[in-house]
Amino acid sequence: MRILAVDDDPVILDLLKGSLGKNDQYDLTCCESGEDAKTLVRETDTPFDCFLLDIMLPGIDGIELCDWVRSFEGYNTTPIVMITASKDPELMGEAFNAGATDFLLKPVDGVELGARINSMAMLNDSLHRERAAQHSLDELSAAMQVCFEDSIALTQSDVTDIAALENDLLRLPAGVYAMSLFSIGVVGMRGVHQTVKPTQYRAHLEMVAQAAGEALKNKSVKIAYAGSGRFVGVMMGRGRLDTAVAVEEMTAALTDSWNAARTGTPLVPELTMDQVGDQRIWSGLSASDKLRDHLAKSDVMREVKQPPRGFSLFSSEPERAVA
Repeated sequence: MRILAVDDDPVILDLLKGSLGKNDQYDLTCCESGEDAKTLVRETDTPFDCFLLDIMLPGIDGIELCDWVRSFEGYNTTPIVMITASKDPELMGEAFNAGATDFLLKPVDGVELGARINSMAMLNDSLHRERAAQHSLDELSAAMQVCFEDSIALTQSDVTDIAALENDLLRLPAGVYAMSLFSIGVVGMRGVHQTVKPTQYRAHLEMVAQAAGEALKNKSVKIAYAGSGRFVGVMMGRGRLDTAVAVEEMTAALTDSWNAARTGTPLVPELTMDQVGDQRIWSGLSASDKLRDHLAKSDVMREVKQPPRGFSLFSSEPERAVA
């Protein structure tokens, strides 16, 4: 723990060195003025973990120095202990307003000093853990960021990404196959993307993917998320896919499982489902090309239906008109 002690009283500095300098846990640096302290703070390669500041310093006093230290983003929460012989509540109030964490009264008692520093060390460790946790959370959030148009891999086992689906089609042995191509649209997904957190946006897609997998589980289908709130898929075989029934089943599955807290939206999304082409016989290459052509021509926003007047896509309560 790096400590910077600033006091113009050599007796206090000797006491600090005697109490803290012999402890391997502490790396103590001492100086006698606010100007010297500023230089040390500016030039150090390793930030200080705690400050001990005498309030009554020549030139720049301890309160002004405390306020200056707090102006650095990296020292927003660093423990600052003010050392003073005064019990003036107004002076203490000024120090707290400048960002002081605690007070230590002169004459300084070695035992009390050790206890206060141990307390500051525990506080500092706690702050470091909190910052590390927030940093990890920020990194996770950044890693989860996704553009609306991106085709992303979802964790739902029944759903892959568009590139994997295309590869599966292109790897089919030469020949033609009976299959139906389809697409599933999630109405209002662009608004969801702009409104909720990245993790909630992904959760939204995960829940739709899960519902699609459940509704079509008894059919030989492969589904992929292609970006822009759209899934595409292939159903192998000569059977016809009833899109209206499939939408009803997917909506029912979503209604049963919808998690508003996880997705950030209280309303179950509206789904659309369309056949891609009237053709029933495809080669793997022609099916892949048809899906790619369909996605290139699709505009999900044209399918967004406006909510009833007075309602919001993201609220289960009616919006009140503004007079």
